[in-house]
Amino acid sequence: MDLATNAEALALAKQHLDKKAEDLISHCQHRRNLAAPIHRLPQEIFGMILENFEAGRPIHQKHGLLQLLRVGRLWYHTIVNSPRLWTRVDSGLSPRIARLVIERSKQLPILALEWDTLGVFYGLKKEHKEILEMLIHSSTTFKSMNFQVSFGDAFDIRPLLESETPALDTLTVYVDAGSEAEEDGFENFKFALSAGAPLKHLVLDDVSLNFDSPRLSGLITLYLRRNAIPTSFATLLQVLSATQRLEQLRLQEMWSVHEHVDLGPQITLGHLKGLKIEDITHEYSAALLGSIFTPICSGVDVNDSWWGEATGPLDTFLWQPGNTQTAALLGLNAPSDRRPRGISIFVEHQVVQIRVHERQGQDSRFFEFDRPRPAEMVKLLRDFFSVVPFCPPISLTIWGGTAPSDAFDLTGWSALLSSLRLSDENFCLRVLEQLAQRTAVSDSRETGASTTRVGDWICPNLRYIRLDIPEIDSQRDSHVVALLALVRKRWSKADDGPGPANQPTQFDIFCTNPDYQELRDVKVEVRKVVPSFGFRQRE
Repeated sequence: MDLATNAEALALAKQHLDKKAEDLISHCQHRRNLAAPIHRLPQEIFGMILENFEAGRPIHQKHGLLQLLRVGRLWYHTIVNSPRLWTRVDSGLSPRIARLVIERSKQLPILALEWDTLGVFYGLKKEHKEILEMLIHSSTTFKSMNFQVSFGDAFDIRPLLESETPALDTLTVYVDAGSEAEEDGFENFKFALSAGAPLKHLVLDDVSLNFDSPRLSGLITLYLRRNAIPTSFATLLQVLSATQRLEQLRLQEMWSVHEHVDLGPQITLGHLKGLKIEDITHEYSAALLGSIFTPICSGVDVNDSWWGEATGPLDTFLWQPGNTQTAALLGLNAPSDRRPRGISIFVEHQVVQIRVHERQGQDSRFFEFDRPRPAEMVKLLRDFFSVVPFCPPISLTIWGGTAPSDAFDLTGWSALLSSLRLSDENFCLRVLEQLAQRTAVSDSRETGASTTRVGDWICPNLRYIRLDIPEIDSQRDSHVVALLALVRKRWSKADDGPGPANQPTQFDIFCTNPDYQELRDVKVEVRKVVPSFGFRQRE
């Protein structure tokens, strides 16, 4: 046998031995892998682990199902035979992969649709329309659908929105309806729900729905924005009256109503926990607040604007003394251990803000009212809170923007205030004079004759005071005289007469130049009685 033949035979023998060695190594690796803990798991348990791992993850992205199929035989067989892993279809899939997902789900009503074509220009592509046709024929398997589309694409998804979806419980539709949408008549676009089980969660953004569907009776979450809000207030009340399980309600951005809005019959939303009303026309938002009773609602965020002559036409109703609906929104009807620990009222220019400080956790009740005459709103609030049983301490701040004719009177706030901050110089002298007074209390003796006696100090629980005095010398002098009289009457100890009021923890008066010798002398004199007092530099 020649040398060439021997070399060829040796090469073939080596190749055969290498193949045998690779097979042996592969077999050893396989036996070693079988000894790993994961291989001792039943396939069903491994499938459940993958379900948690894959929750919400697109299957075609990195580390998605399509890549996991290639890890090994156990992974492949587990994934292929676990329908609950094939639960998500999105607009980024190819028609072939979308069909694979639908087939692998084995027609279980578990599919979730995530459809986002906002970044697709010049209309939907051919593959998108092919997937939509496929989804319409499989619509009975969808449990949730989430759409984010332009106003032009909304017409393409309407057949799917109106298709048969008996298992659907969560529907989100966001339509980017720009200025061009009105020109194309998009404001008249509506879709209707097919028959099926009641929805649990409904989020509509700038797209209208026929609200006469019985599928809205089981809603837990209802978010409506812009065109999604029914223009008929009566229609909204009908929806709310049918949703006895509603826990979250949000209405945003509705700037005009083309019909008159009146208060409707009172509706009790016994399960409502969160309420948000933002940038809704005043008539609509005020009518809603006046028509619902929310006994356990703990999260409230209301932004209400009114630009009439004074307070809004429904303000008087909402803040009438004894209104239990408004008290419930403020949390004032809660048991004593969960009642708010305090309330802050902040008035600046034409805005009135109310913040409720919860006893436990973060503050979760906010109200903002835009009013041309905020002083009128402040009077309504004063009358409302003055009759609330066990009203929590109130911190009142009025920061400019008031008319000279809007006189401020402490009398109605006397039992409520723990903090008072006024930046308007017009109020300062009046407040200094009133704080030096006591309340007059009606008293009936045995004879039956009605008399009056001296009561407690005005604002006996006041702990923080912040006032501004004018910079004109003549006006400043009258304020200094009133300040000294206040300190002498309210906080100085006297052998006879009523006892002094409780000391404030901080008492500041702001002025243009606190370093005037006259003011420095006054500060020294006042601090002998009220150590927390100080003149501060006005910014």
